[in-house]
Amino acid sequence: MSRLRQWWLYLMSKRSEVAALDYKDAYMGKVIMDIHRLRSDKAQAMAPLHALHPIHRIDRESALQATHARAQALIARRDELLARGRLDLAALNAIIPSVSQIKVVREDERWLAFEGNGRVYAMREAFGEDCALLVEVEEYRFARPHKIQQRLRRIRRLNALE
Repeated sequence: MSRLRQWWLYLMSKRSEVAALDYKDAYMGKVIMDIHRLRSDKAQAMAPLHALHPIHRIDRESALQATHARAQALIARRDELLARGRLDLAALNAIIPSVSQIKVVREDERWLAFEGNGRVYAMREAFGEDCALLVEVEEYRFARPHKIQQRLRRIRRLNALE
């Protein structure tokens, strides 16, 4: 599938969510723009599933359906993936494809996912929240990460996750 078609399908799948946007979503959008603007580096990393923390809930019907479908796709390959001990980018793209990687900011032992929250919830549904399966992510790094981490924690609080 062409990259342009992928993006188009992605945008069309999100249109039902636009009407439900609120102040939390606006703040989250601003923080994500800041992450991209202020990062000093980004790199591939392997994070344990239990350490991946979404920054928002999946509570809109279309997102819930997509998350459940992804969880079912992972459950179908659960034993194989657990035996390998890792869910690398190739496996993620083959089983639960998306237009972007799971993107994170590390905060000590936690990895705060600012992109790919639905996939994180799907993996937790398929493998359990305490699973040590390693997941390939794109880690965004900062010379001084404190402010970005603080903003991500605020988003989590606004979404009743902290």
